[in-house]
Amino acid sequence: YNAAAVLSDPAAQEKAANDFATKFPDSELRPLLYKAVMGAYQQANNFDKNIEMARKVLSYDADDPDALLGIAQVLAEQTKDADLDRDQRLAEAKKDAERALITVDTDIPTAGVDPDRLALYKANVRSQAYYVLGTVAYSNKAWADAEGNLRKSIEALPQSVDPITVLRLALSLDLQSKYPEALKYASQAVGLTKEGTSSGDAARKEKDRLTQLTGNGK
Repeated sequence: YNAAAVLSDPAAQEKAANDFATKFPDSELRPLLYKAVMGAYQQANNFDKNIEMARKVLSYDADDPDALLGIAQVLAEQTKDADLDRDQRLAEAKKDAERALITVDTDIPTAGVDPDRLALYKANVRSQAYYVLGTVAYSNKAWADAEGNLRKSIEALPQSVDPITVLRLALSLDLQSKYPEALKYASQAVGLTKEGTSSGDAARKEKDRLTQLTGNGK
């Protein structure tokens, strides 16, 4: 287990996890190794492998919130309108995110865990879950639902605001013709991003549009 845990290459980690699971088929450490592999593939933007490893974790613990969100985030972000299984993928993302909101309170060991660290972990899970729900609603053009869930995502972890969440909230408000409030969040998104990045350029474009609509540029 220790030998597998110190590896950094995702493919090597996966092989070591598989070997460990074969040699120790009853070990409770198996899902921990696969969660580490899941995270490594996530960092490498290997979305298919990320989902595959998350499903491995769920085969041992069907309520693991990290694995549920690992799948939900990929499905919510990577599903395109042209995908033949679009509705199925978004429905699974929604279901997994909603489940994670429940299991973060029921499936996480608390004995011996620092209360502040546990609270931060739960806040992060909730923020990610509401982000997924907001993204799914946005993809389905349910602007009010998107707004509500994206607000909850920001409120769950106010000390670490995600610029994409803020920008998507601005867009959700814009599409409901709530222009002044949309401008407030678009401006915040500009402050959280760098010019020349995809998110930064999108935030600046949205701010400029809303500034013209509201007359705040005069």
